[in-house]
Amino acid sequence: MLIIEKILLLKNSDIFKNCNEADLVEIASICKESQVDKGVTLFKKGDSGNCMYFIYSGTVSIHDGEHQLATLSDNEIFGELSLLDSETRSASVTTLTDCIFLKIEQEAFYDVVAINTDILKGIMRTLCRRLREQDRINVEMRRKE
Repeated sequence: MLIIEKILLLKNSDIFKNCNEADLVEIASICKESQVDKGVTLFKKGDSGNCMYFIYSGTVSIHDGEHQLATLSDNEIFGELSLLDSETRSASVTTLTDCIFLKIEQEAFYDVVAINTDILKGIMRTLCRRLREQDRINVEMRRKE
């Protein structure tokens, strides 16, 4: 994938949409492209983590054992918590289709955000949105009990 393709893809994501072109070039330069077949578990809950994935194409299941937490597809991210810290993965991820990912490693990411906090703000907005959605789901589940 060409760097310009990565930039266009990143620009269309919630997390990086407010970044300027220079910042997108920096982020795109640290993205590693990978193709993964359907049915592959990328990582399991409890595995150590140090990277985030951006879905270029395909669909993944975020799950805890057999309990599905979310289904993510094109232009969505996962693993962002492990990009910010080196704690263990909070869920497992399995591909539901053949997928193409852009992978961002923690160390390279830290180098980029050290000079641009707007990127970090985008990740924080995404995390807040997901936490609010999970809170909403938890409240609904409690009401059904």
